[in-house]
Amino acid sequence: MRLKRGVMNILHVVRQFSPAIGGLEAYVKNMAVQQKKLGHKCTVLTLDKIFHSDGNKLVNHEFINEIEVYRVPFIGKQKFFIPIVAPSFFKKFDIIHVHNTDVFFDYISLISFYTKKPIFTTTHGGFFHTKDLSRIKKYYFNLITKKSCKRYNAIFAISKNDYNIFQGTNKNLLLKHNAIAPLGNFIASGQDFIYIGRLSKHKNVNALISTFAELKSEYSTKGKLHIIGPEWDVTREELSKSSQKLDVENDVVIYGFVADQDMEKILKKCGYFLSASSFEGFGMSMLEAMSVGLIPFVQPNESFSDLVNQGNIGNCVDFTNSKKAASQINNGIEAITEEQRLAAQEFAAKFSWHELAQATIDSYKEYS
Repeated sequence: MRLKRGVMNILHVVRQFSPAIGGLEAYVKNMAVQQKKLGHKCTVLTLDKIFHSDGNKLVNHEFINEIEVYRVPFIGKQKFFIPIVAPSFFKKFDIIHVHNTDVFFDYISLISFYTKKPIFTTTHGGFFHTKDLSRIKKYYFNLITKKSCKRYNAIFAISKNDYNIFQGTNKNLLLKHNAIAPLGNFIASGQDFIYIGRLSKHKNVNALISTFAELKSEYSTKGKLHIIGPEWDVTREELSKSSQKLDVENDVVIYGFVADQDMEKILKKCGYFLSASSFEGFGMSMLEAMSVGLIPFVQPNESFSDLVNQGNIGNCVDFTNSKKAASQINNGIEAITEEQRLAAQEFAAKFSWHELAQATIDSYKEYS
């Protein structure tokens, strides 16, 4: 099937979407908005409940940022769910683009014989974000995911790490680095530290608090630590107790969701981005922070290490050793210049949404 050059009717499939907050949700929303700006029609299919919420069902149909959203019920839970959606639903679309390799991914691969539609997927780290059930995950990947991959027209790996994981699963495996929406058009050069992301176990936010406490006690470091993000499998109360135990409760500010206008006020107080995440599919939050000149001090997981090496900005520090991490951060802060903040912003600007959206449209046409 060769697509015409006219308007495409594109369906993005993702297990969680707005009002859920996270990197994957933001990615899908931005991709749909940008593709719409390029003249195409974009729709989102997602589940009708948000994981780690009160469990209430969301409306089954609405428009968000002029993007049509359909929500369907499901059986199961976060790690394994079965969406209840008829194969005929997919017939009206020109392109089906699945995000991540969960059960939606396998289901759409399975029904592709019936729908006869071009199907694409973006990896987003697959299901390897944590080491939980790692043996089962490997079995599932080798026995099921790899077979599903072969039916896709093309697979878009968002990082070199993902490319290596999915290598050999599909003849059209393409490296398409993630994109970001800048957090502003200013340079932040304050004395505070900030973490942005979900409050989940693999993000190891407690390790940031421990390291920040070392910075305060050993180096009399000025400023506060701002922790921004929705609760996942870690609560704000747990983090608050950690800061109290380490006697930094007056200097650690823990937020939930923060609106854009309030985010800018916080960012302008900050100069440094911290993340102790053990795994990142790409490192979107780090690049978003760099878009306003924040200098990153991040855990040396594969994605963060790759970005630090590419940009030659910031440092990888091992937050599992808070004393050593604090020493490295203290030394790193002393060497930061205004030129480095400008370089951070310029590096982040390379990850343009417009360019990624256009490249994705081009790939739909080439591989359909």
